[in-house]
Amino acid sequence: MLSRLFVVVLALLFSSGALFAQGPSRVMSGYSAISGPHAVLWTAREAGLFEKSGLKVDVAYIRSGSTMAQALLAEELQIAQTGGPGVLAAAVGGADFVIIAVALNTTPIVLMGTVSRIEELKGKAVGVTRYGSNTDISARFALRKFGLQPDKDVALVQLEDYPGIMGGIQSGRIAAGALADPFTDHAKKLGYKEIADVASLGLEFPFVSLTAKKSYLRDHPDTVQRFVRAYTEAIALYKNNRELAIKVTQKYTGIKDAAILSSTVDFYAPKLARVPYPTIGGIRFVLEQIAARDPRAKNVNPEAFMDVRFVKQLDDSGFIKRLYPAR
Repeated sequence: MLSRLFVVVLALLFSSGALFAQGPSRVMSGYSAISGPHAVLWTAREAGLFEKSGLKVDVAYIRSGSTMAQALLAEELQIAQTGGPGVLAAAVGGADFVIIAVALNTTPIVLMGTVSRIEELKGKAVGVTRYGSNTDISARFALRKFGLQPDKDVALVQLEDYPGIMGGIQSGRIAAGALADPFTDHAKKLGYKEIADVASLGLEFPFVSLTAKKSYLRDHPDTVQRFVRAYTEAIALYKNNRELAIKVTQKYTGIKDAAILSSTVDFYAPKLARVPYPTIGGIRFVLEQIAARDPRAKNVNPEAFMDVRFVKQLDDSGFIKRLYPAR
């Protein structure tokens, strides 16, 4: 009897010791651009919201959504903040990715450059971050909408990131670039022209989303739920605390111009989704653009690439509603 009791007590000691040794769940995350809407992840980190949810989250900058998809596939990251195009293109190709939340469900991309009209880009080059990225999909859509064939009428050049695109315009390597605030405002201040405002079209487009592998969701659902909780709270904080949003945007973008920082936050704050559900329409739009280069995207169900249960739990529980008290 005593020996049995000793075994039980010993087991309890070891299990509780393991529990305390385990500490917060660790997650490697990343963001794929240094534009304004990616401030949601930055805000969650800077405000300590991940720690508040019992997570230890490391964050890395990995240029462009297509490169981010490779990092997810290699399991260098567990949950990525990135655009839909890169991960959806990989998913069409067989990667087990799903989008679990969408903070910005429209494209903020504007083509900026040295010409006045988009038709004048024929025979010239447009800069994007990487092929298959948010900027690439947005630029190709704009060109097609105005009767120009990407890669035939207009060359698309990979320039890694928004600062690279700005440098390409300034050096004359490209006639235009696909930019998002704060870089759109910066280009205007330098005297470059707005050629096509893709943002004004009001497209559903998972521009800033959270993506993970299905296998990770299956094995770590509680960790994912806590991550999405912190992320959703960060959206509310960005919307409700302008001073913090500006401070975080300045830190991560390196932009010091107060007017540009203010206009960036004022542009994105109302556009971020309070309840960040992925949408069928947004995913379908991106799949349609991918299908222009990969026919496998034509006959797939958008719902196969989204998992709404984590946002739904926060929505159904009233958590999100409590983040926005009535004024």
